[in-house]
Parts: sequence; C-alpha cells; structure tokens
Amino acid sequence: MVEIDDIIELKTNTETERLSFATRYIVQINFTFDLTVLANGFGGASHFCVRRDQIETMCVDLTYMHLTLSGKATLEDNDSDAFVRFEIESNGRLNIRGQVGGSHEDNFVKFAFQTDQTCIPIFVNDFKSLINKTKPKDLYTEIDEILWNDWDPIGINGIAPRDEYQSYTPTIFKLKTTGADKETIAKTLHEIETVTIGVAGSIENCRKIAAKIINLK
Repeated sequence: MVEIDDIIELKTNTETERLSFATRYIVQINFTFDLTVLANGFGGASHFCVRRDQIETMCVDLTYMHLTLSGKATLEDNDSDAFVRFEIESNGRLNIRGQVGGSHEDNFVKFAFQTDQTCIPIFVNDFKSLINKTKPKDLYTEIDEILWNDWDPIGINGIAPRDEYQSYTPTIFKLKTTGADKETIAKTLHEIETVTIGVAGSIENCRKIAAKIINLK
C-alpha cells in the first residue's frame, strides 16, 4: 500500500459547488479517495475506490467532451453504488451529478450542479499527473534509477545526460534476474567503477547499492 496526499479538485466558477478527490492510498491498481461534494447548500464526503483503468477511461472521455462539446463520462465506486457522472451540452455547460456514499450506508448524499467546460483540462491533467507518478515501475527501470540516483560513481546525476550509466544497466539487470548474490553485484559495480570508468571507487558503497538491488521485488 502506498499512501499519497494529493487533492484533485474540479475548479468551478463558484464557491458554492465543489467536487474534489483527495487521494489516500493506492494498492496495486486500486485507488482510494476521499470524495467530497458541495452542491446546492448540501455536502457530503465518503471513501471512493476506483481502478487505474477507470480513471484513464474517464480522462479520455472528458478530453473528448471538451473537444467536441458532446458525450459523457462516469466514474463508479467499486465498493458501493456511489458514482460521479459528467455530461456536457453543446453550449459548453457541464452537468455533474452523482452520489457520495453507498445507499446501503446510514448516510449518503445525491447531488447535482452545473459549471462549464473550462474546468475540464486542469481536472484531467491533475488525474493524469497522479496516474503517471504512481505508475508501477518494472525491475529494469528500478535498477536503472538506482544506478543513476544512488550509485553515481562520478557524481554527475545533476548535470550530465540521463543515459550516462544506462550502458551498465543490462549487466546488473542480468545479475539480479539470474539470482546473483549481493557480493557478486557489489564486485561487478566496483569493477565497473575502477576498471571501466577508471575512478577510485568504493566497495562499501557498492555493497550498499547491491543491497538495494537485491531487495527489489
């Protein structure tokens, strides 16, 4: 489980209507938000759980709506009958309605309010940013990032091109995926430092880096 404290809000043109998704945690592809709504003097808040692909589909649908001034997009809670639905009119008016909390709960709120299409791009971009920064990384990418951010034997990861150490990533990746132990990986890194690159190197630091690589799942 990854805890994240991001709030994505639909920027309406008034203080009396509000729709926001406060990210609480992510488990694999499942996102749990605190959904908060204020509309027509009534408000409500509840957990709202959706999958990554559902968010991606909503972003595609909203982008299409913004471009064509037609269509609708829906995001449904996977744990209840709560939902948020967006529908756009040809004049650009955006209608938002839905339900906060499941109808099986003691308290739930149905809501509806209107705004316009200008709020769509920022809303979509904020969700895309959340998706991108929480996207699961593959093992190869994780090793490459460790070599760049943590190993960095010549201290250039703030000034040099990002591909400076990427020619060594396949070697370390192969060691990791074939079950090499920490000492083997450390010695390989140290040899790259001292022989290939030609710096003094540090076997102790290489052991720390190797331990990080060994602990990757």
